[in-house]
Amino acid sequence: MVVQLCDRRFTVSLSIKVRPAPTQQRPTDMVFNHSPPPSSSLYRRWTYRLALPAVMLCTYGAMAMLWYWGPRSLYFDILGFMGLEPFRFPFLDIHAVLAAVECQRQGMDVYVSNPCDIIGRPHVYSPLWLVVTPALLGTKDTRWVGLALDLLFIASLVTVLRPRTTCEIWVYGLAVLSPTTVYAIERANNDLVVFLLILSGGMLLTVRQPYRLFSYALLLVSGLLKYYPLALLVLLIRERRRAALALLILLGVFLISFGMYFRLELAKALANIPAQSYFADSFSAQNLPFGVGEILASGFSLALIAVSLSGALFLMAGARALRVVRLLGRHKLDCNGKEMRLLAIGGILLGACFFAGQNINYRGIYFLLAIPGLVALHRSTDKMVLRQFYAQMIAAALFLMWEEFFRRALHAIVILVPNRGLIYAEVCFWIGREFVWWWLIAGLAAIVLTYLQQLPLPRDSIVRLGCGSILNRDK
Repeated sequence: MVVQLCDRRFTVSLSIKVRPAPTQQRPTDMVFNHSPPPSSSLYRRWTYRLALPAVMLCTYGAMAMLWYWGPRSLYFDILGFMGLEPFRFPFLDIHAVLAAVECQRQGMDVYVSNPCDIIGRPHVYSPLWLVVTPALLGTKDTRWVGLALDLLFIASLVTVLRPRTTCEIWVYGLAVLSPTTVYAIERANNDLVVFLLILSGGMLLTVRQPYRLFSYALLLVSGLLKYYPLALLVLLIRERRRAALALLILLGVFLISFGMYFRLELAKALANIPAQSYFADSFSAQNLPFGVGEILASGFSLALIAVSLSGALFLMAGARALRVVRLLGRHKLDCNGKEMRLLAIGGILLGACFFAGQNINYRGIYFLLAIPGLVALHRSTDKMVLRQFYAQMIAAALFLMWEEFFRRALHAIVILVPNRGLIYAEVCFWIGREFVWWWLIAGLAAIVLTYLQQLPLPRDSIVRLGCGSILNRDK
């Protein structure tokens, strides 16, 4: 149809083509019409990502205001309600490191005595802390060093936690505001330093060579500072065979040299590590068997019960891990993406801590690396059995991050209302907590094994063995 508009000064011709309405909308048009504008999606994504660090920062600022301008009693009441026992001033754990540096500068053997520390704790950490901490720092710098460390940790949550829905914000919020996380921040524990080093190393694992070497260097330094992160060197199997072998030899030589040079200091530091109660705020593979042995018997019988229970727990955990590995193998676990990589790192760290020795609850901050990966896996699968498994793992992780709150609440009720049934309930809660730890560690171990077998070195080995078996069968 052609329409002409005439005027004395000009003439306009307008051509309009009339087409019949399409019977079905094209897929591209449907996507265009129903998806939100890119700017809106980007805004929402960053709003979700910044929400949790913002809430954490506001909570941190509110607690700091209570400490500096009072009432301080409310500061202690809030932390006590969460199940924590704060010292009379914050940042107690980073104070211990600074005190050791200060006393060593004065010529003292801080592995024997450390009078610079407010409660006289001898140095229990790696001698590398005394080397890398600037000599100008001392106990007078506790406040600003602890503050800087906490703020860096809170800022790192932008990288770790990337929620996409309101439900995921609630899940992550329960993790970052849990007693486990708050305890680490209130003490400014040096595990926060290790957390930041490991996170940086994990982010660099996917860059190309030779820049990926910085990742292994960061993981090595974190291991020399706190020992248990040395388990992360298993990630060398990301490399091809020759590169992995060369790096393994190089790192092995470095570790042996470090151990020989600091052998006396390492022996004294390891001897200073205090034993924790099996029934308090610690987690370990030792807690359940040795705790039950301590309740039921003593002496030789205690060791017999503990060893027998340990063997049974290892067998059950191994059987569960194998079942989960088969389940994940049938449904093709997607091991790509940052969340999955951090989940594997968190699983390795939590497993290493669990089996290496007793750990105070603040070391559970590595759940912050594992939970986002579990959430991503739950989000990405449509298999009901896998969704249930991931949901149970997330619930177990959140329970363990909050269990000190529940344990102390139950203990307070037992004190206020003495009752034999409540005492049994407290014991049952402890047993249940320990079984949840074993159940969760077995599940994380299965996910880690599934992840590791898809890395380059194991994958190439499986392919090579498979080709070899085919050739042998053909012959």
